[in-house]
Amino acid sequence: MTMSDSNKQAPNVIGTWIGKTNDAVIGGGSHYPNGEKGEVRFLGLTVTYQFDKQSNRAFAGTFTIEGHTVQIVGSFSRDLMSGTMADKDGIYTFKMSGPNEMSVCFASTTTDRYDKSAGPVADCHDITRQA
Repeated sequence: MTMSDSNKQAPNVIGTWIGKTNDAVIGGGSHYPNGEKGEVRFLGLTVTYQFDKQSNRAFAGTFTIEGHTVQIVGSFSRDLMSGTMADKDGIYTFKMSGPNEMSVCFASTTTDRYDKSAGPVADCHDITRQA
């Protein structure tokens, strides 16, 4: 790492970010109610990320989908454009596509380990910071 690398600041992500999912889901669960066990569904649901804490590359907040809110944490990679996030349900990757635009992908083998109908989910979506 060069001296200039250590002085670089990650983009500020504090604020409310909103988008619509492009989910491929099998089954149901708390995030995706009304699904039958084994049923494949394609969903477009509104998601909200509220990031309220940031320390350079690390940040934290909440993620909300279908009235279900969980805490989420994230960190930028060295390029300060992409990184990873995690909540209790799975792992996300993200890439900044502008100061107020982020592309996010999420995958999990289940969104509810206690609900046998909650199968895997894969999703990539774009979110925009609200003014």
